[in-house]
Amino acid sequence: MARLLVLASLAALTVAEVAAVLALVGWIGPAATLIVLGLDVLLGVVVMRWAVRSAPEQRGWRLAAGSVIALPGLVLDVVGLALLVPGVQRWLQARVLRGTESVLRRSGLTVVTVTDPSGARRTTVAPGDVIPGEVVDLGEPAPGTPTDRADGTSDTGPRVVRGELAGPSDGPDSDGQDRPIA
Repeated sequence: MARLLVLASLAALTVAEVAAVLALVGWIGPAATLIVLGLDVLLGVVVMRWAVRSAPEQRGWRLAAGSVIALPGLVLDVVGLALLVPGVQRWLQARVLRGTESVLRRSGLTVVTVTDPSGARRTTVAPGDVIPGEVVDLGEPAPGTPTDRADGTSDTGPRVVRGELAGPSDGPDSDGQDRPIA
């Protein structure tokens, strides 16, 4: 069903591109249309060159937009320009992430999404099994109560929770020796 939908979308795109080019030919003539389509490719190359000098978090979107703009066709130009809009980028990123998470979960993998202190959501695939559980907040420790720090020292302050996820192939063998994690 998905393949049929992709083929139908490509067919609709082809019809829309041909109609747009024919309308442009009727409006400005064939020679001017060829010039517009040539400038279209040049604009795509310019956007891709701009992408190479961009910040890493924007580079992928700008390369994708430039690639789509560089393809001959007026409808693809609109799609490529839309890829440069931050709101469209966020919407597409959320849709792709949601779809990817769904596929990974159906494949039997564990997907963990957390929100970091800056408020950004981070998603990763956890190796092994993740045991669902409940986090129990015991409140803040009494003033002056020592707590472990990540660097191995004890100090007063908020509680720090440390640990690691152990999958089914981690941990001791039947002889009690730890196996290396592959």
